Amino acid sequence: MDGQRLDPDNYGSPYAEQLKRGFPGLRFSGLLEKDFREFYIAQNLPRARLSGLIALILVLAVTCIDLLLGSSTLGTLNTLRLGVLCPLLVILGVAISVPAAQRYYTEVVAVGVTLIGFVVTYIAHLGALAGSSYVLAGLVLVVLYGCLFLGLLFNVGVAVATVMIATHFVTGVAIGLPFDALSYSTAILGGAAVIGGISTYNLEYALRTNFLETRLLNELAERDGMTRLYNRRIFDDYMERLWRQSRREGTGVAIIFVDIDFFKLYNDLYGHQAGDDCLKRVAQCIARGAKRPFDFAARYGGEEFVLVLYGPPDEYARTVPEQIRRDVLELAIPHAGSQAAKHVTVSVGLALATPETGRSLAGAIQTADEALYQAKREGRNRVVFKDSDSDDVETGNFRVIQRDLR
Repeated sequence: MDGQRLDPDNYGSPYAEQLKRGFPGLRFSGLLEKDFREFYIAQNLPRARLSGLIALILVLAVTCIDLLLGSSTLGTLNTLRLGVLCPLLVILGVAISVPAAQRYYTEVVAVGVTLIGFVVTYIAHLGALAGSSYVLAGLVLVVLYGCLFLGLLFNVGVAVATVMIATHFVTGVAIGLPFDALSYSTAILGGAAVIGGISTYNLEYALRTNFLETRLLNELAERDGMTRLYNRRIFDDYMERLWRQSRREGTGVAIIFVDIDFFKLYNDLYGHQAGDDCLKRVAQCIARGAKRPFDFAARYGGEEFVLVLYGPPDEYARTVPEQIRRDVLELAIPHAGSQAAKHVTVSVGLALATPETGRSLAGAIQTADEALYQAKREGRNRVVFKDSDSDDVETGNFRVIQRDLR
């Protein structure tokens, strides 16, 4: 299993590189931040919906208690709770449940919690003037609710809490609350914000770490441990999906098989360690051909690789295989046992296929196999092209006698 372990120091993965660099500022570089935020929203949506429902139930419960007690001084507060606060909670709950609005989850929740904070602040101050000091607990709950239960990012949560604390203090001064009581309540809110902020930071840091490590483990499962290209299982799965997509879009696919010439002899002459190094260097040459979003390279098995180009221009599809052949030759890896050259070489078979012509995926792959077989039969260190859409394709030979050509 040691050969399968990902080492962040030498594995060219954006997840490994981000883990190595760290993220004390709670922000990833490049597209990783966008990916994480989508993951973060998906993780927090169920909890946010439940939290909103609990908050609505609490507001209704407090209102019912006040009504049962029959306190006339709290009539205005209950009107605000039922007429303003409850509708705001309902609107927030609906907003985060609408798929079209979920991409703006952070913005929607930040604005919603801030508005709720304004209303609760006003209710708290009216309650304080009426002699009901317990309403301060509502402000504390809003601060903790926004920081911890709705999944606000740390920096957004801190900003919202700061605005609410400032609003509480300024409003209290404006309506003439005793300064001592106002200072005391502001200090309590500040303490709640600090506790919530620390908890939010630790939670987000842990989620970011988990996000990177999970993606890294998934990437390890998809990669060949030696060459770091995709493995055969992922090739089979991805190729099926790519083929379906190309059929829908009427887009051509180039399948390029690459096989190292006389590799068994190379291993016998130079040893398996040198053979492993050879595989890695050849794999790098092949990986450079996957430059566009849907292109990908995989280790097909042994010393055989496959490169798939999605919707390539015809000239580009024919240029890439020849570039791979030249790049491998220019590695100048000595190979005394080769009958093709003094150095390690590769044979390359290319098949261009368009799914809408009726050619099956298995047939397209078999055509690329046949092209590779022909390249070996004709002397190796060369590229052979076959049009998979043509009916004039002989199939079934490559896998049968390929072993004799190694």
